[in-house]
Amino acid sequence: MSFTKPDVRLLIAMFLKISVLSSVFVSLCISAGADVKFTDVADVSGIEFQHFTGATGGRYMPETMGAGCAFLDYDADSNLDILLANGTSLTLPNAAHTPRLYRNTGDGQFVDVTEAAGLDVSMYGMGITAADYDNDADLDIYFTNVGENRLFRNNGDRTFTDVTEFAKVGDPGWSTSAAFFDADKDGWLDLFVCNYVEWTPETDIPCTVNLAGETQRHRTYCTPSVYTGQSCRFYQNQGDGTFRDITSQAGLYNPTGKSLGVTLLDYNHDRWIDLAVANDTEPNFLYRNNGDGTFTDEAVVMGIAFSETGKARGSMGIDAVDVYNDGGTVIAIGNFSNEKTGFFHAKPSSPYFTDVAERAKIGRISHRLLTFGLLFFDCDLDGALDLFCVNGHIEPEVLRYQQHIPYAQPPSLFRNQADGTFQDITQSAGLARAGVGRGCAYGDYDNDGDLDLLVSNNGVSKDYGKVWLLRNDSKRSFNYLRVKTIGTRSNRDGIGTSVRVSVDGRVQEQMVRTGSSYCSQSERVLTFGLGKSEVVEHLEVLWLSGKIDRYEKLKANQLIEVIEGASEK
Repeated sequence: MSFTKPDVRLLIAMFLKISVLSSVFVSLCISAGADVKFTDVADVSGIEFQHFTGATGGRYMPETMGAGCAFLDYDADSNLDILLANGTSLTLPNAAHTPRLYRNTGDGQFVDVTEAAGLDVSMYGMGITAADYDNDADLDIYFTNVGENRLFRNNGDRTFTDVTEFAKVGDPGWSTSAAFFDADKDGWLDLFVCNYVEWTPETDIPCTVNLAGETQRHRTYCTPSVYTGQSCRFYQNQGDGTFRDITSQAGLYNPTGKSLGVTLLDYNHDRWIDLAVANDTEPNFLYRNNGDGTFTDEAVVMGIAFSETGKARGSMGIDAVDVYNDGGTVIAIGNFSNEKTGFFHAKPSSPYFTDVAERAKIGRISHRLLTFGLLFFDCDLDGALDLFCVNGHIEPEVLRYQQHIPYAQPPSLFRNQADGTFQDITQSAGLARAGVGRGCAYGDYDNDGDLDLLVSNNGVSKDYGKVWLLRNDSKRSFNYLRVKTIGTRSNRDGIGTSVRVSVDGRVQEQMVRTGSSYCSQSERVLTFGLGKSEVVEHLEVLWLSGKIDRYEKLKANQLIEVIEGASEK
């Protein structure tokens, strides 16, 4: 087929037009995320922390798996403080390395108060969860460890007391993530603890790898497949400061899990809190709360146990929310490299979940990344929850045997486009720096209404291991409402409470939770992005007790405290 000269000119003109339109489209896509910005202010804020792994060259497995972080208000002064889990020697006690607590002074600065608070206790830390388990109006802290876990009761005077032995929650294995929640609706917070594998320095198995072109085998970090799994544990709060291990009675005993992450959700909308658990190289769990003190694992039948090809993946972090404001549920799960992030969606009427990572435009970008912590939050307050992931490999020498997969990796920020898809805005948001990410949490530490981020990095060397405090410096163009729940008949923190916000005919729903991410905890205050709306038409608070509080015509850009039953007075 031949073309005349006019045809050629027409084709050239069409090509140029398409090129211009493509350039405009790309520019619009880039500029769409340009108003979201984060700045690492850890150093200037006084946070001097270097995660300690205890590594001695033996490639002990725990060295590359930790640790988590938390935003919390331990002294109830309305300023979010920072708590960081830390390692120590795996073979010898070393009191020099302990978790670190930084108090927020309210002026953008943090002060290390670990010793003053009584938290300078040597432990090989993995995770953190915090809640008012004794309903005395202050925040208590639970550390998960390689070795005995620790529960610290808040004395109400900026100090803590180790009550592990009295409370009977000192699991001696290798614990990872944990979550406080009221499983039986008795007003007392119970405790679910993820356990990983049976490992001690004495039972360590040397694992080696053959590098291309070399005859000598090199020591590397093992995969969990070489170790026996440990069952998660479930502790029922007795209401007297003690807990009872009822793991087996509750139907939660399963030693095959190798669990790393847990999130609270209510996927069947029956107002009983369910659990989703991310497992490493084993099928994930989805525990339905039967409402009678027992749970049933429905992960296989509901479609979240495996990848879309029927494979159990190396799963770490996990979160679950109503991403699309349609009353449905999305469960996001961070996976190993070459195993894209899971993005399981169930519409309100769907009988099961479907992994829509590719459709959501998250799958391809996450494929080569190794994702530990992840969380949903509204980075720009537009009313659509975005996805933040922290990434980093477990093997420092990975590039020597897996080309194109680096050890240090940048995080990922996926902006919700409100059309079922997400846009990667990592670079434009100022998040391109590589780290060895493990835990992450969100919270408004500077009380300006938008959500900041906290990231913990694994400290294999002085080049890594520093915490990132990512202040949200986004251009403010949208409004917000922040909601703090205080239970009376329900647990005092209101954990498990669902809050619905109606704005311009749209309904957003979030649950007050602990857990989620990986070994970390975000603030419990809920933040709702309102877009351009200046008034919340309706606010509905659904407590675990069955009580419902309703409010109308609330002004935007404020934090409100809702007390259970207060709207009836």
